[in-house]
Amino acid sequence: MMFWRRSLMPVETGFVQLLFGTALDELLPGMRLHVRRLGDTRRALSLGGGRIYLPRSFFEHADPHRPLRLSHPVVAGVFAHELLHQWQRLQGRPVTWEAFGLHLRATCLRRDLYRYQACADPYQMLQCFLDASVEQQGQIWQDHVQALVQGQPLACMCLIAEHVHQDQAGRTRLGQTSKD
Repeated sequence: MMFWRRSLMPVETGFVQLLFGTALDELLPGMRLHVRRLGDTRRALSLGGGRIYLPRSFFEHADPHRPLRLSHPVVAGVFAHELLHQWQRLQGRPVTWEAFGLHLRATCLRRDLYRYQACADPYQMLQCFLDASVEQQGQIWQDHVQALVQGQPLACMCLIAEHVHQDQAGRTRLGQTSKD
């Protein structure tokens, strides 16, 4: 069971498209969910090419043949965090190398590599996201998605959601280009 993997189910594909619009469309046909190491119930991992490793407990009835428990805020948030790393790769960021360095420094310096300074202003929050490390961006997106799933969307995240919810040409849902 260590090497088990599967394609996304329709409900999971719909979740991806809801959050990312068409921005991850090129990865969706080949995106695969993998079960994270046996006994590891806390951690997730994203690798290039649309490979996402999740704990068995994230699947309905802990069965990886069933859909992810996307109505659970933590499951949805962590899945969204890992999806954002896929999005970052499509934006040209070397996620694996950046994350490796961040994790190494955080371990040595005993710092929280996911910590960021939230603020109520959507423009300042967007700037915070744009200036953030790959892991901070992942945490910001995770917090956004968890709040959505809980039915308590964070107004400060609206511009980040528009920024991430782009198609490959850089157009947002509002028809603006990212260069505007």
